[in-house]
Amino acid sequence: MDRNGQLWSPDDYYLGGQPSIRRPAVNGVFDTGLYAMERYGHFTYAIPVALDGTYTLALHFAEFYFGPKASGIGGVGNRRFSVMCNGASLLVDFDIFKEAGSLSAVTKTFHHLRPSPQGKLNLYFEPISNYATVSAIEVVDESESRPR
Repeated sequence: MDRNGQLWSPDDYYLGGQPSIRRPAVNGVFDTGLYAMERYGHFTYAIPVALDGTYTLALHFAEFYFGPKASGIGGVGNRRFSVMCNGASLLVDFDIFKEAGSLSAVTKTFHHLRPSPQGKLNLYFEPISNYATVSAIEVVDESESRPR
């Protein structure tokens, strides 16, 4: 449960990638539980939603491996990946470390996403350099303004 009383579901609706649960603390976040795990690798999510809705998607990231606050090796350019939703690019050549450094949160939010004809938000995390990663995924039905 987060600080707003929202109950988050466990990592579900994925195909591929690997979970990693042992994570150090992330700087500057109130909801540390959102960063308690990550999925990394080359993976997809097919999140079921209502066919007639539009959705806001928030992707929560932190760089746990590269940089001086983490393993001490690497930095900008060591982890780069792209994210697509139902075939449309959301993030291209995204580098968490470049935006926030290591062990700091980055949230990317996208509005007015429409589901696939099968009623899914199909997310593709495609590695460019090393593995893609995500710590939490939040989907909000824009007609209801509450997480699903």
